[in-house]
Amino acid sequence: MTIRHLLNSLLLALLASISTQATAETLRIGADNWQPFRFIKENRITGIDNDLWQQLSKKLDIKIQYIHCPWKRCLDLMKTGDIDAMSGLAWQQDREKYIRYIKPAYFTCSTRFYVRRGEEQRLQNQAQLNQLNIGMVRGSAYYPEFDQNNGLQKTQLTQESVLLPLLASGRIDSYIGTDCQADFELARSDWHQKLVKAPYNPERNTPLYIGFSKKSDWKKSSQRFSEAIREVLASDFRGAVQQKYYQNSE
Repeated sequence: MTIRHLLNSLLLALLASISTQATAETLRIGADNWQPFRFIKENRITGIDNDLWQQLSKKLDIKIQYIHCPWKRCLDLMKTGDIDAMSGLAWQQDREKYIRYIKPAYFTCSTRFYVRRGEEQRLQNQAQLNQLNIGMVRGSAYYPEFDQNNGLQKTQLTQESVLLPLLASGRIDSYIGTDCQADFELARSDWHQKLVKAPYNPERNTPLYIGFSKKSDWKKSSQRFSEAIREVLASDFRGAVQQKYYQNSE
C-alpha cells in the first residue's frame, strides 16, 4: 500500500468515526401536537417542551431531532428503540417496562373531566362515570382508577383536539384531560363557551417527565439529564412558562 493510499484510508476512517459520533450525539425525540407543550406547524415544533429541550441541548452539548408521530405510535417507537426519548410522559407501570423516567418531573398537571355547559349535573361524582361515554387519547395515562377500569365506556382517539367537537356535537358525553393542556386548548377553541369542567374532580395530580427508551443508548445518560433538568428548573423555568404560555389563556 502506498503512503497516499494509507493516508486516504486513515482519512476515511476518521470521517467515519466523526460521522458515528455525530449520529450518537443526536437525540431522536418523538413528538405529537399537544398545545401548549408541543405546537407543530409546517414541520416546526415550538412550545413548553421545546423550550425545555433547547435548554437541555445547550447544557449537554447535544443535537435534537424531532420525529412526528401520534402519541400511541410514539410509545410504540419507544418500545422498539426507533426513537430515543419523549417528553410530557405521565408515569404508568406498564410504560416503565420500556421507558426509563428521568426525575425530577418538569411540570405537574391535574386530571379533569369536561362536559357540555348546562349538563354539569351528569358528572358530579365518580359513580356517574359508569353512565357516560368518555372520550380520551389512545395510549394516555390519567390516573390508575380510571386507566385500569375496563368497565367504563371509553372512546379512544389519536389526539385531544378531536375530543372537543365530539363532545360539543353530543357524540360523547364527556372527555378526560390534563388541565395544563385541556384548559389551554379549550380557551382558544370555538367551543370555549359550550364546554366546561365537570364538578367531579378526581383530585389526581399528573407529573410530567422526560423518558428514554430502554433500548436506546441514551438511557446511560440518565444521570446527567437529571442534573441538567434540576438546573433548568432552578432557573425558574416553570415561572417563565406560566408567564409565556398561560398568562393570557383565559
